[in-house]
Amino acid sequence: MTDSSNRSDDALPARSPWEDEASNWLAWARTPGHDVFPDFSPTFFDEIVPAAAGLTLEAGCGEGRVARELAARGHRVVGLDVSPTLARHARDAGAGPAYLAGDATALPFADATFQTVVAYNSLQTMRELDDMARAVREAGRVLRPGGCLCLCVAHPMTDVGRLEQPDGGEIVISGSYFERQRVADTVMRDGLQITFHGWTYTLENYMRALEGAGLLVERLREPRPGVEPTAATRHNLDRWRRVPMFLSIRALKPGPAS
Repeated sequence: MTDSSNRSDDALPARSPWEDEASNWLAWARTPGHDVFPDFSPTFFDEIVPAAAGLTLEAGCGEGRVARELAARGHRVVGLDVSPTLARHARDAGAGPAYLAGDATALPFADATFQTVVAYNSLQTMRELDDMARAVREAGRVLRPGGCLCLCVAHPMTDVGRLEQPDGGEIVISGSYFERQRVADTVMRDGLQITFHGWTYTLENYMRALEGAGLLVERLREPRPGVEPTAATRHNLDRWRRVPMFLSIRALKPGPAS
């Protein structure tokens, strides 16, 4: 693994929209009841992420909640985020992982450094349209043979499958599933506001990115929330019991395990 102590922000790409949203995301992610993470993430940690072994990289770590959960499960974690502000706040939260600011499309690590790479809801939030595939290739490069890329993304149906009414009704398709579009969805809840930035991708886009990186799909899950929301979540999840919100995949780098 390279030494990040002398790296500067000059090594980062042009300013990410998530650097501008950093303070909003910190408040949103760390205020109970504002994010659906507690309702969907157990499937990812229990069924997609393998047992701790070697080093684990989280590419797009944000404020560090996934990295902290991985560390609590025994992983030796390095978290990386393109937003220096978010990386700094993740570092300040402690709990075990090491953090640095960096670009997931040009990872500052040697080949075959990590046993596991995690990308939790970060691949669809990249700045440029083709950055998702670049990030997947970079994940494949830094994985050891026998290692896994574990990803969670907004489900390809999330942005095109809509309910006619907020509390029910028929599910309708708006726009084109096949046309990649920029996303900038602003959500307000209980006095907090966040704009989610990124791009829409089809299932084929993700599969082609994995193929291009030489990775083989081992598991695929479309998690649904329980009948009752978790104690930490106050908002209605009925829509996401009918339309998938997330897609989780575990992909293997072929070769003998190191």
